Amino acid sequence: MSAPPLETKENKVSWGEFEVQPEEFKVLSNPVEIRHWYINLINSAKSEISLIIATPNALRRNLSGGMLNLLKDAADKREVKIRLIVPAEEDQIHKAEDSFQHIGLMPTSNNFEIRTILPMTHRTSQIKSTFLIVDKQTSFIIDVKDDTRENLIEAVGFASYYRSGSRSESYSYVFDTIWRQAELYESLAQANKSLNEANKKLELQDAMEKEFINIAAHELRTPAQAIIGYSEMLKSFPDRRQQYEEAISRNAVRLYSLVTDMLDVARIESQTLKIERTSFDLNQKIENVIKDIKQQKSSEYNKVRILFVPDKPITIYADKARIFQVLANLLSNALKFTTEGIIFVSATRNDGTKEAIITITDSGTGIDPEILPHLFSKFKSKSEKGLGLGLYIAKNIVEAHGGEIGAHNNTNGKGATFSVKIPLNGSR
Repeated sequence: MSAPPLETKENKVSWGEFEVQPEEFKVLSNPVEIRHWYINLINSAKSEISLIIATPNALRRNLSGGMLNLLKDAADKREVKIRLIVPAEEDQIHKAEDSFQHIGLMPTSNNFEIRTILPMTHRTSQIKSTFLIVDKQTSFIIDVKDDTRENLIEAVGFASYYRSGSRSESYSYVFDTIWRQAELYESLAQANKSLNEANKKLELQDAMEKEFINIAAHELRTPAQAIIGYSEMLKSFPDRRQQYEEAISRNAVRLYSLVTDMLDVARIESQTLKIERTSFDLNQKIENVIKDIKQQKSSEYNKVRILFVPDKPITIYADKARIFQVLANLLSNALKFTTEGIIFVSATRNDGTKEAIITITDSGTGIDPEILPHLFSKFKSKSEKGLGLGLYIAKNIVEAHGGEIGAHNNTNGKGATFSVKIPLNGSR
């Protein structure tokens, strides 16, 4: 939007006609003259301009009348320091179709600062004036007779011009006070926004905690009841001792796993998860995990093979037990969603990035698209078994080592791949 001309056939008034001497006061009642003085005072600024636009409609008039572009030109071309206070009224300023969008889009710099404050009209309907202070020497106050008008000439009533250092200093003091109030208003608005966001997070956290308690209570009750039931049946039917002992052992392992996961989550949430680093061969650790899983789940997954062909030894400085936990979780997860086929495990050493890279690729059902964006969050699982905490715990263990964990569905449409990067020496 270009600035309006200083002189037209309708408002042709020579600036020289209105020259005044220092310490002079003048009242203008001609709207054309008022507009002309307003424009020329902005253009006459040499060092600074302080401007208060009190109402949303006045801001709209200044925008459509080109005054804001004049301010921008003064800041950009003459390096005049501009301080502009504008009203902040959500229902009028921030409409998508409103020209007030231009205010937010106007580039600010060290020479052009904008502050927002609730309009004076919220306090009294009588305060609608525009205050202009130029170079701390000249003051120009425009009073409005009809704030509903879209054109400045139709809206203004009269204006007061002061060329007085002492009077302008008084107005500057008032402006500085309102400016500080505007800064406080913006700080409070930001604080309220942050507080609302924090409240939403707390509400979400509270909901998740309740969900966790409900799910945990149900999940813990199931194996506990099974252990109690099988123990009673063992007394009544001693001839089925082996069958019941196996069931008791299986549910005890499940109960132990649930409790361990819950304790780990508590450590993660309280930031007390400890990492005890030692040096060990990663390939050997992977082989141990595969061996343990095969022994535990040989009957469940007899149509699935786990293939791992280690290359050179990969020595890493990490928490041996926690890395075992991560690998066991990822392999168990791959087995859970793979009914037949091969699960490929690989481990490589990248000397450039000084990290070990582990990948586990299965040929199962893949990761549900709905779950994928939240895969490593708590309670995010479509499996009917467990609390959905395993991947959340694995992610936090890996990140506690300074590493990264990720997952994606395979491009051939079958299964998914999980990748883990662990620093070789314990830090990046």
